[in-house]
Amino acid sequence: MSCPSPPTPTTSPQQASDLISQLAALKASENLESDSTARNTALALSKKLPAALEGPLNQATELVFKPFITVTARIAVDLNIFSLIVEEGTRDRLVSSAKLAEKNGGEEVLISRILRVVASIDFVLEAGDNLWSANETTTAMASELIAAGHRFDLLVVSAVSSLKYLRETPHQIPTSPTDGFVQYAHQTKLPFFSYLTTRPSLFRDFNLFMGSTMGSHEYSWEWWDVKGRLLEGGDVLFVDVAGGRGHDLQGFVEKLKGMSKAVLDGIGEELDGRVRRMEHDFFKRQPVVGTQVYFLHHIPHDWSDVYRHKILTHLREAMTPGYSRLLIHDLVLPDMGATELQTRFDFTMMTLNGGMERSRSQ
Repeated sequence: MSCPSPPTPTTSPQQASDLISQLAALKASENLESDSTARNTALALSKKLPAALEGPLNQATELVFKPFITVTARIAVDLNIFSLIVEEGTRDRLVSSAKLAEKNGGEEVLISRILRVVASIDFVLEAGDNLWSANETTTAMASELIAAGHRFDLLVVSAVSSLKYLRETPHQIPTSPTDGFVQYAHQTKLPFFSYLTTRPSLFRDFNLFMGSTMGSHEYSWEWWDVKGRLLEGGDVLFVDVAGGRGHDLQGFVEKLKGMSKAVLDGIGEELDGRVRRMEHDFFKRQPVVGTQVYFLHHIPHDWSDVYRHKILTHLREAMTPGYSRLLIHDLVLPDMGATELQTRFDFTMMTLNGGMERSRSQ
Protein backbone atom coordinates (compact mmCIF):
# COMPACT_ATOMS: atom_id res chain seq x y z
CA MET A 1 0.00 0.00 0.00
CA SER A 2 1.50 3.31 -1.03
CA CYS A 3 1.58 6.23 1.37
CA PRO A 4 -0.61 9.26 0.65
CA SER A 5 1.23 12.10 -1.03
CA PRO A 6 2.29 15.05 1.13
CA PRO A 7 -0.55 17.46 1.95
CA THR A 8 -1.26 19.92 -0.82
CA PRO A 9 -3.43 22.89 0.17
CA THR A 10 -6.57 23.08 -1.93
CA THR A 11 -8.33 25.89 -0.08
CA SER A 12 -7.67 29.58 -0.47
CA PRO A 13 -4.44 30.71 1.23
CA GLN A 14 -6.45 33.72 2.33
CA GLN A 15 -8.53 31.53 4.65
CA ALA A 16 -5.44 30.34 6.52
CA SER A 17 -4.05 33.87 6.58
CA ASP A 18 -7.30 35.20 8.07
CA LEU A 19 -7.27 32.56 10.81
CA ILE A 20 -3.65 33.35 11.70
CA SER A 21 -4.50 37.06 11.85
CA GLN A 22 -7.47 36.39 14.14
CA LEU A 23 -5.29 34.30 16.46
CA ALA A 24 -2.60 36.97 16.54
CA ALA A 25 -5.16 39.68 17.29
CA LEU A 26 -6.68 37.55 20.05
CA LYS A 27 -3.30 37.00 21.68
CA ALA A 28 -2.58 40.72 21.59
CA SER A 29 -5.90 41.82 23.04
CA GLU A 30 -6.84 39.10 25.53
CA ASN A 31 -5.28 37.54 28.60
CA LEU A 32 -5.40 33.90 27.56
CA GLU A 33 -4.24 32.66 30.94
CA SER A 34 -7.15 34.13 32.89
CA ASP A 35 -9.89 34.47 30.26
CA SER A 36 -11.46 31.08 29.51
CA THR A 37 -13.71 32.54 26.80
CA ALA A 38 -10.70 33.93 24.93
CA ARG A 39 -8.90 30.61 25.36
CA ASN A 40 -11.85 28.68 23.93
CA THR A 41 -12.07 31.09 21.00
CA ALA A 42 -8.36 30.63 20.31
CA LEU A 43 -8.73 26.86 20.53
CA ALA A 44 -11.64 26.86 18.08
CA LEU A 45 -9.69 29.01 15.61
CA SER A 46 -6.58 26.86 15.93
CA LYS A 47 -8.57 23.72 15.11
CA LYS A 48 -9.78 25.30 11.88
CA LEU A 49 -6.24 26.09 10.81
CA PRO A 50 -5.15 22.54 9.80
CA ALA A 51 -8.14 22.24 7.47
CA ALA A 52 -7.31 25.57 5.88
CA LEU A 53 -3.65 24.61 5.40
CA GLU A 54 -4.09 20.98 4.35
CA GLY A 55 -7.27 21.20 2.31
CA PRO A 56 -10.40 19.04 2.45
CA LEU A 57 -9.06 16.03 0.54
CA ASN A 58 -6.07 15.59 2.83
CA GLN A 59 -8.21 16.18 5.92
CA ALA A 60 -10.66 13.50 4.80
CA THR A 61 -7.87 11.05 3.98
CA GLU A 62 -6.10 11.66 7.29
CA LEU A 63 -9.22 10.63 9.20
CA VAL A 64 -8.87 7.09 7.83
CA PHE A 65 -5.59 6.69 9.72
CA LYS A 66 -6.47 8.62 12.90
CA PRO A 67 -7.46 5.52 14.94
CA PHE A 68 -3.82 4.43 14.94
CA ILE A 69 -2.99 7.36 17.21
CA THR A 70 -5.36 6.04 19.88
CA VAL A 71 -4.16 2.47 19.41
CA THR A 72 -0.49 3.45 19.55
CA ALA A 73 -0.98 5.51 22.71
CA ARG A 74 -2.76 2.52 24.26
CA ILE A 75 0.18 0.23 23.46
CA ALA A 76 2.56 2.83 24.90
CA VAL A 77 0.58 2.83 28.15
CA ASP A 78 0.66 -0.97 28.22
CA LEU A 79 4.45 -0.91 27.86
CA ASN A 80 4.72 1.80 30.52
CA ILE A 81 6.61 3.95 28.01
CA PHE A 82 5.39 7.34 29.22
CA SER A 83 6.24 6.60 32.85
CA LEU A 84 9.68 5.29 31.92
CA ILE A 85 10.48 8.38 29.86
CA VAL A 86 9.39 10.62 32.75
CA GLU A 87 11.59 8.63 35.12
CA GLU A 88 14.60 8.30 32.82
CA GLY A 89 14.51 11.26 30.46
CA THR A 90 14.42 15.04 30.78
CA ARG A 91 15.45 17.84 28.44
CA ASP A 92 18.96 17.47 29.83
CA ARG A 93 18.98 13.68 30.07
CA LEU A 94 17.68 11.72 27.10
CA VAL A 95 16.46 8.13 27.09
CA SER A 96 17.05 5.79 24.16
CA SER A 97 14.68 3.26 22.62
CA ALA A 98 17.23 0.61 23.58
CA LYS A 99 17.05 1.67 27.24
CA LEU A 100 13.26 1.58 27.18
CA ALA A 101 13.33 -1.89 25.61
CA GLU A 102 15.67 -3.02 28.36
CA LYS A 103 13.26 -1.68 30.99
CA ASN A 104 9.94 -2.98 29.64
CA GLY A 105 10.93 -6.00 27.55
CA GLY A 106 9.49 -4.68 24.30
CA GLU A 107 11.29 -4.97 21.00
CA GLU A 108 13.44 -1.89 20.41
CA VAL A 109 12.19 -1.31 16.87
CA LEU A 110 8.57 -1.54 18.02
CA ILE A 111 9.22 1.02 20.75
CA SER A 112 10.82 3.40 18.26
CA ARG A 113 7.86 3.07 15.90
CA ILE A 114 5.40 3.70 18.72
CA LEU A 115 7.32 6.74 19.89
CA ARG A 116 7.46 8.19 16.39
CA VAL A 117 3.67 8.29 16.41
CA VAL A 118 3.24 9.87 19.84
CA ALA A 119 6.09 12.32 19.17
CA SER A 120 4.28 13.45 16.01
CA ILE A 121 1.42 14.70 18.20
CA ASP A 122 3.82 16.19 20.79
CA PHE A 123 3.11 13.62 23.50
CA VAL A 124 6.88 13.09 23.87
CA LEU A 125 9.92 15.01 22.62
CA GLU A 126 12.01 13.42 19.87
CA ALA A 127 15.46 14.70 20.77
CA GLY A 128 17.65 12.68 18.40
CA ASP A 129 17.93 9.40 16.53
CA ASN A 130 15.90 7.05 18.77
CA LEU A 131 16.40 9.45 21.68
CA TRP A 132 13.47 10.80 23.68
CA SER A 133 12.61 13.07 26.59
CA ALA A 134 9.49 14.05 28.50
CA ASN A 135 7.33 17.13 28.12
CA GLU A 136 4.26 18.14 30.13
CA THR A 137 1.96 15.87 28.13
CA THR A 138 4.28 12.92 28.70
CA THR A 139 3.97 13.57 32.42
CA ALA A 140 0.18 13.71 32.13
CA MET A 141 0.12 10.40 30.25
CA ALA A 142 2.33 8.87 32.94
CA SER A 143 -0.24 9.74 35.60
CA GLU A 144 -2.01 6.65 36.89
CA LEU A 145 -5.37 8.43 36.62
CA ILE A 146 -4.90 9.20 32.92
CA ALA A 147 -3.33 5.81 32.19
CA ALA A 148 -6.42 4.19 33.71
CA GLY A 149 -8.58 5.92 31.11
CA HIS A 150 -6.44 4.58 28.27
CA ARG A 151 -6.49 1.08 29.76
CA PHE A 152 -10.30 1.17 29.77
CA ASP A 153 -10.50 -0.93 26.61
CA LEU A 154 -14.20 -1.66 27.02
CA LEU A 155 -15.06 1.73 25.53
CA VAL A 156 -13.17 1.30 22.25
CA VAL A 157 -14.15 -2.35 21.78
CA SER A 158 -17.82 -1.48 22.31
CA ALA A 159 -17.63 1.54 20.01
CA VAL A 160 -16.16 -0.58 17.20
CA SER A 161 -19.14 -2.96 17.51
CA SER A 162 -21.59 -0.08 17.01
CA LEU A 163 -21.46 -0.37 13.22
CA LYS A 164 -22.82 -3.94 13.22
CA TYR A 165 -25.28 -3.16 16.02
CA LEU A 166 -26.78 -0.21 14.19
CA ARG A 167 -27.05 -2.13 10.93
CA GLU A 168 -29.07 -4.80 12.72
CA THR A 169 -31.43 -2.55 14.67
CA PRO A 170 -31.70 -0.97 11.92
CA HIS A 171 -30.01 2.30 12.82
CA GLN A 172 -31.97 2.97 16.00
CA ILE A 173 -30.31 4.65 18.97
CA PRO A 174 -29.79 2.21 21.88
CA THR A 175 -31.86 3.34 24.87
CA SER A 176 -31.91 0.24 27.07
CA PRO A 177 -29.08 -0.30 29.58
CA THR A 178 -29.28 -4.05 28.86
CA ASP A 179 -29.29 -3.93 25.06
CA GLY A 180 -26.67 -1.58 23.67
CA PHE A 181 -23.19 -1.46 22.22
CA VAL A 182 -21.53 -2.87 25.36
CA GLN A 183 -23.90 -5.83 25.52
CA TYR A 184 -23.54 -6.51 21.79
CA ALA A 185 -19.74 -6.39 21.90
CA HIS A 186 -19.32 -8.48 25.05
CA GLN A 187 -22.24 -10.88 24.66
CA THR A 188 -23.91 -9.97 27.94
CA LYS A 189 -27.30 -8.73 29.09
CA LEU A 190 -25.87 -7.07 32.17
CA PRO A 191 -26.14 -3.27 32.32
CA PHE A 192 -22.83 -1.47 31.84
CA PHE A 193 -22.25 -0.72 35.52
CA SER A 194 -23.13 -4.28 36.57
CA TYR A 195 -20.91 -5.73 33.86
CA LEU A 196 -18.00 -3.66 35.13
CA THR A 197 -18.14 -5.46 38.48
CA THR A 198 -17.41 -8.73 36.65
CA ARG A 199 -14.21 -7.23 35.22
CA PRO A 200 -12.24 -6.10 38.31
CA SER A 201 -9.30 -4.49 36.49
CA LEU A 202 -11.62 -2.51 34.19
CA PHE A 203 -13.76 -1.52 37.17
CA ARG A 204 -10.69 -0.25 39.00
CA ASP A 205 -9.51 1.73 35.98
CA PHE A 206 -12.98 3.19 35.44
CA ASN A 207 -13.16 4.48 39.02
CA LEU A 208 -9.62 5.85 38.86
CA PHE A 209 -10.32 7.70 35.63
CA MET A 210 -13.61 9.11 36.93
CA GLY A 211 -11.54 10.85 39.60
CA SER A 212 -9.70 12.77 36.87
CA THR A 213 -12.45 13.64 34.38
CA MET A 214 -12.71 17.26 35.52
CA GLY A 215 -9.12 17.87 34.41
CA SER A 216 -8.31 21.50 35.14
CA HIS A 217 -11.95 22.60 35.10
CA GLU A 218 -13.64 24.00 38.17
CA TYR A 219 -15.84 21.84 40.36
CA SER A 220 -19.39 22.89 41.19
CA TRP A 221 -18.47 24.14 44.63
CA GLU A 222 -15.90 26.52 43.15
CA TRP A 223 -18.53 28.56 41.31
CA TRP A 224 -21.69 27.75 43.27
CA ASP A 225 -22.25 29.95 46.32
CA VAL A 226 -22.07 27.13 48.86
CA LYS A 227 -22.03 29.10 52.09
CA GLY A 228 -24.57 31.60 50.84
CA ARG A 229 -27.10 28.95 49.81
CA LEU A 230 -26.74 26.22 52.42
CA LEU A 231 -28.21 26.64 55.87
CA GLU A 232 -27.54 24.56 58.96
CA GLY A 233 -30.55 22.55 60.05
CA GLY A 234 -32.13 19.18 59.45
CA ASP A 235 -30.56 15.76 59.72
CA VAL A 236 -28.74 15.92 56.38
CA LEU A 237 -27.69 18.97 54.38
CA PHE A 238 -26.32 17.35 51.23
CA VAL A 239 -26.76 14.02 49.41
CA ASP A 240 -24.35 13.10 46.61
CA VAL A 241 -26.54 10.76 44.56
CA ALA A 242 -24.59 7.89 42.94
CA GLY A 243 -21.42 9.70 43.95
CA GLY A 244 -19.05 6.80 43.37
CA ARG A 245 -16.06 6.94 45.70
CA GLY A 246 -16.88 10.42 46.92
CA HIS A 247 -14.48 12.56 44.88
CA ASP A 248 -17.01 15.39 44.67
CA LEU A 249 -18.48 15.22 48.14
CA GLN A 250 -15.12 15.13 49.90
CA GLY A 251 -14.10 18.31 48.11
CA PHE A 252 -17.45 19.89 48.90
CA VAL A 253 -17.08 19.14 52.61
CA GLU A 254 -13.58 20.61 52.60
CA LYS A 255 -14.89 23.72 50.86
CA LEU A 256 -17.63 24.25 53.42
CA LYS A 257 -15.80 24.14 56.73
CA GLY A 258 -18.05 23.15 59.58
CA MET A 259 -20.63 21.25 57.53
CA SER A 260 -21.16 18.01 59.37
CA LYS A 261 -24.20 16.45 57.72
CA ALA A 262 -23.65 14.87 54.32
CA VAL A 263 -24.46 11.52 52.74
CA LEU A 264 -22.57 9.75 49.97
CA ASP A 265 -24.77 7.43 47.95
CA GLY A 266 -21.90 5.44 46.48
CA ILE A 267 -19.06 3.03 47.14
CA GLY A 268 -16.53 5.19 48.95
CA GLU A 269 -14.89 3.62 51.98
CA GLU A 270 -12.37 5.99 53.51
CA LEU A 271 -14.15 9.33 53.79
CA ASP A 272 -14.12 12.37 56.01
CA GLY A 273 -15.84 11.63 59.32
CA ARG A 274 -18.52 14.19 58.49
CA VAL A 275 -19.74 12.06 55.58
CA ARG A 276 -22.06 9.10 56.04
CA ARG A 277 -22.03 6.44 53.34
CA MET A 278 -25.01 4.47 52.07
CA GLU A 279 -25.78 2.34 49.04
CA HIS A 280 -29.02 3.03 47.22
CA ASP A 281 -30.63 2.13 43.89
CA PHE A 282 -31.77 5.46 42.48
CA PHE A 283 -34.50 3.71 40.49
CA LYS A 284 -36.20 3.17 43.85
CA ARG A 285 -37.60 5.66 46.35
CA GLN A 286 -34.94 7.99 47.79
CA PRO A 287 -34.59 7.10 51.51
CA VAL A 288 -33.11 10.44 52.61
CA VAL A 289 -36.08 12.80 52.60
CA GLY A 290 -36.12 16.58 52.91
CA THR A 291 -32.41 17.18 52.36
CA GLN A 292 -31.40 20.71 51.47
CA VAL A 293 -29.38 19.68 48.38
CA TYR A 294 -29.48 16.58 46.19
CA PHE A 295 -26.46 16.53 43.90
CA LEU A 296 -26.17 14.70 40.57
CA HIS A 297 -22.75 14.84 38.92
CA HIS A 298 -22.65 13.27 35.46
CA ILE A 299 -25.65 11.06 36.22
CA PRO A 300 -28.49 12.15 33.86
CA HIS A 301 -26.19 11.83 30.85
CA ASP A 302 -25.67 8.13 31.61
CA TRP A 303 -29.30 7.33 30.87
CA SER A 304 -31.88 7.58 28.11
CA ASP A 305 -34.93 9.77 28.76
CA VAL A 306 -37.11 7.00 30.25
CA TYR A 307 -34.55 6.12 32.92
CA ARG A 308 -33.53 9.72 33.55
CA HIS A 309 -37.18 10.54 34.26
CA LYS A 310 -37.38 7.73 36.84
CA ILE A 311 -34.30 9.03 38.68
CA LEU A 312 -35.57 12.61 38.77
CA THR A 313 -39.09 11.54 39.82
CA HIS A 314 -37.80 9.76 42.92
CA LEU A 315 -35.70 12.78 43.86
CA ARG A 316 -38.63 15.15 43.35
CA GLU A 317 -40.75 13.00 45.66
CA ALA A 318 -38.05 13.19 48.36
CA MET A 319 -37.63 16.97 48.16
CA THR A 320 -39.31 19.49 50.45
CA PRO A 321 -40.92 22.28 48.38
CA GLY A 322 -39.33 25.67 49.01
CA TYR A 323 -36.39 24.15 50.91
CA SER A 324 -34.76 21.34 48.92
CA ARG A 325 -32.71 21.99 45.81
CA LEU A 326 -31.57 19.72 43.01
CA LEU A 327 -28.05 20.58 41.82
CA ILE A 328 -27.09 18.95 38.51
CA HIS A 329 -23.53 19.12 37.24
CA ASP A 330 -23.62 17.91 33.66
CA LEU A 331 -22.53 18.87 30.19
CA VAL A 332 -25.09 20.89 28.21
CA LEU A 333 -24.49 21.01 24.48
CA PRO A 334 -25.32 24.15 22.52
CA ASP A 335 -28.15 23.68 20.04
CA MET A 336 -25.65 24.54 17.31
CA GLY A 337 -21.87 24.49 17.14
CA ALA A 338 -20.96 21.76 19.65
CA THR A 339 -17.21 21.24 19.97
CA GLU A 340 -15.39 18.10 18.92
CA LEU A 341 -14.86 17.12 22.56
CA GLN A 342 -18.52 17.65 23.44
CA THR A 343 -19.67 15.44 20.57
CA ARG A 344 -17.19 12.75 21.57
CA PHE A 345 -18.68 12.71 25.06
CA ASP A 346 -22.15 12.30 23.54
CA PHE A 347 -21.10 9.20 21.61
CA THR A 348 -19.31 7.88 24.70
CA MET A 349 -22.58 8.03 26.61
CA MET A 350 -24.43 6.31 23.76
CA THR A 351 -21.78 3.59 23.69
CA LEU A 352 -21.57 2.83 27.38
CA ASN A 353 -25.16 2.93 28.61
CA GLY A 354 -27.53 4.21 25.94
CA GLY A 355 -27.25 7.68 27.45
CA MET A 356 -26.68 11.06 25.83
CA GLU A 357 -25.27 14.53 26.32
CA ARG A 358 -28.33 16.75 25.97
CA SER A 359 -28.53 20.09 24.23
CA ARG A 360 -30.17 23.18 25.69
CA SER A 361 -33.43 22.45 23.87
CA GLN A 362 -33.42 18.81 24.97
